[in-house]
Amino acid sequence: MPTLADTTPSRKPTAFYAQFHGIAGVITKPGDHVLFLAPESSAVVTITEADAPDLMVLGEMASSMEQYISDMTAGGYAGIATSRQMEVA
Repeated sequence: MPTLADTTPSRKPTAFYAQFHGIAGVITKPGDHVLFLAPESSAVVTITEADAPDLMVLGEMASSMEQYISDMTAGGYAGIATSRQMEVA
């Protein structure tokens, strides 16, 4: 009987629900720094080791919400649209 290769996705979660100083939001690490984003105010805070006692990390976010958070950390929809490389045909 032939065996099948394990096709379990091996992606690492990129965003988690979190609370920082009692404010609900998400944390993500798009680069070298861990960022906390409060979706209601669109505030973005860089988390340091000193902030660890005030940070409570909860569960993993769904991939669609992760894309939204990624877009917001890149400057929002307008920021993404206006920063794209324009090509001339």
